[in-house]
Amino acid sequence: MISLENISFSYGSRKVLDGISFSANDGEFVAVLGANGAGKSTLVRIASGALRADSGKVKINGADIAKSAPRELAKCRAVLEQESALEFDYTILETVLLGRYAYNVFPQDSAEDILLAKECLKRVEMSGFENRLYTSLSGGEKQRVQLARALCQIGKDPRGKILLLDEPSSSLDPAHAHAAMRAAKDLCKRGAAVISILHDPNLAAAYATKIALLKDAKLVSFDIPEISLDETLLSKTYSAPCKTLDFDGKKIIYFPEH
Repeated sequence: MISLENISFSYGSRKVLDGISFSANDGEFVAVLGANGAGKSTLVRIASGALRADSGKVKINGADIAKSAPRELAKCRAVLEQESALEFDYTILETVLLGRYAYNVFPQDSAEDILLAKECLKRVEMSGFENRLYTSLSGGEKQRVQLARALCQIGKDPRGKILLLDEPSSSLDPAHAHAAMRAAKDLCKRGAAVISILHDPNLAAAYATKIALLKDAKLVSFDIPEISLDETLLSKTYSAPCKTLDFDGKKIIYFPEH
């Protein structure tokens, strides 16, 4: 379980987050939606411990992450950022194995870690790419490899662990976007908690168990999809008219021209 308690943060005089509070319990998939500049990426950076909030606390399984050693924090949460600065000539397998460094300084020498890394590549539909160089990949392929790295960091037993995703589908085609969401959802089913920033409200409708809506540094709504994915709330969140319709038993969200 991860809880964000009254989180506030500013860049200089610009308030980015103002008193944000919500939690993701074990087995829950929380999608964070909001327009550009709403503070979503900053929220994930604070939740991961990469950025310190001006006020408020982040707790994982009841422990304040500000008091956690980096290695211990890495054992209980994994992060997928929007972009990776990795430019070394690592193979894809070596890149995914970076997720095991909190547990094993030499994961490349562990048959168990190598097997886990290959399983994680399979989950993101990258089997057979193990020996290709990471730097040779397209943006979408790199994003999938980094997701595999995060899954590898979570490990075989995801119970009580946290996966934080910052727009994991931003560079992916629809088929691979759904594959990424299925991989994250599978962790939830096995006991992890997931918080994911999503660009597409329809992915949130398909996979999330809770939705957090952010606008102007504040939390507009935090509830189940049936409540948060409301035309009025979404129109307010995105400052654009929103419509929803039911198709084949699923809610479709769209923003007509205005």
